[in-house]
Amino acid sequence: MISKVLVKVVGGKCQGGQHKKGDTFEIDYENPMTPQGMCFGAFGAVFPYINILLGNGEFRWEKTKTKTRIPCADPKGIILEIERV
Repeated sequence: MISKVLVKVVGGKCQGGQHKKGDTFEIDYENPMTPQGMCFGAFGAVFPYINILLGNGEFRWEKTKTKTRIPCADPKGIILEIERV
């Protein structure tokens, strides 16, 4: 069973000013809730991909099958990297 997924802000600019490049969040299999400090918009964007990784799925289109990048839903928002660890 997969225990956790890391989400990292790797680019862009947070329109709400809440996130900055380098921010990292950990989502645990036992408690797949919005991590403290992560806005609901960013979490909503990555949640489907987190579920894939926590369910032992892969992203077949990526070179590293257990890592992908997702844009926040905000126009000109942040870019989030999601990786199973």
